[in-house]
Amino acid sequence: MRELIVIESLCLKPLESVVQLLGRQWTIPLVFLLGNNQDGLRYSEIRESLIEHIKREISDTTLSRKLMELTDLGVLARKSFDEVPPRVQYELTESGQGLFHILNEMGDWTRDQCHAGTLRIPKENHSIK
Repeated sequence: MRELIVIESLCLKPLESVVQLLGRQWTIPLVFLLGNNQDGLRYSEIRESLIEHIKREISDTTLSRKLMELTDLGVLARKSFDEVPPRVQYELTESGQGLFHILNEMGDWTRDQCHAGTLRIPKENHSIK
């Protein structure tokens, strides 16, 4: 007799929420950017790096909203420094570091599957570098 898989143990609802979050624009690039900069980045550095590496503009409103969302979710930490002029820096939390490592593994898997021709994603949805 086949063994049944207990789906409840997979925490499907939270997992679906995380997958939806990852599907939102800018989430994955922000996690990768901050995961590759262990010392954290200032707002202006984040914005410039996104534009340089993603080759798309991001408005200040959108970036601020996304940083706040990821901070509220516990993926990012916002550090304020008591300096003149004021300085704020963002970095991944321990939870965010875990997500970064999982995304790296998913990225490796995706790249391998795309190169092998076993993953068929419409061309407008991906680029391989």
